[in-house]
Amino acid sequence: MLASVLFALTALVFWPALRWLATQTFAREQLKQSFFIVVLAGFWIAWEKRRVLRLDLQLSNVTLGWMASSYALAFGALGLRNPLLFLAGMVAAAGGMVNYVFGRQAFRRTLPLLSVFALLILCVLLFPVLDWPLRQLAGVEAARLLQSLGLAPHIAVSTADADVKLLLTTGKETFLVATECNGFGLITSSLLLGLIRLLYQRTAGLWFAVLLPLCVVAAFVFNFLRISAIILLAPHFPGHYHALHETAGIVALYSGLGTVWWITGRPAKPAPVAA
Repeated sequence: MLASVLFALTALVFWPALRWLATQTFAREQLKQSFFIVVLAGFWIAWEKRRVLRLDLQLSNVTLGWMASSYALAFGALGLRNPLLFLAGMVAAAGGMVNYVFGRQAFRRTLPLLSVFALLILCVLLFPVLDWPLRQLAGVEAARLLQSLGLAPHIAVSTADADVKLLLTTGKETFLVATECNGFGLITSSLLLGLIRLLYQRTAGLWFAVLLPLCVVAAFVFNFLRISAIILLAPHFPGHYHALHETAGIVALYSGLGTVWWITGRPAKPAPVAA
């Protein structure tokens, strides 16, 4: 009874933040991809650990500690007027609920998923900040690749409308490097997938520091390859630009995620420590 009241009150306290997070995530296709990565990762962990995951439903001191931390962060956010603390409190509340449902032993096994959830929140916050820089980088690298293939691409910034636009021109064709082309979805999905794989396998610190940035680099490369492929193939498929755009996006997404899965497949693990 006490647990039900506690979690109901917690849900009420963090409902505004949760609703904001859901609205921001599902309003952008790129963030929806990242969200589904987190969901699939949760199912993957549950399947891998199905033999040890058992319902505990005990309101332990550890669970109460997590919940107390969540409320402390929430009140701190109100006092300091810092919404980041409120979002951190939501992560702590999720940790408390996981600990209550599955117990301390299972909590250690699901901790990577909570880390990924926290990173997803950070990605939602960074989307407006990174949109334009990512578009610029993707456009520049795509132009360099096209130039190496014998084309003469030109990048221009248009301020004719209220929104600033990045245009990539090749001869008679002009392509808009829109928000959908910034690669944020592929980059964040690759980052989240790489993080959960490396944390789940307890990758050694040095390899972790090498492999996680490599996941981001792979995603960025596949994104500007996608832009280049669309520009190269568009003249050969007149009237089918939308289908070409979607197909190239799907191929880039799954190729990038497959590469990340391969990169993080067999990372070096830390040597066992003698007792």
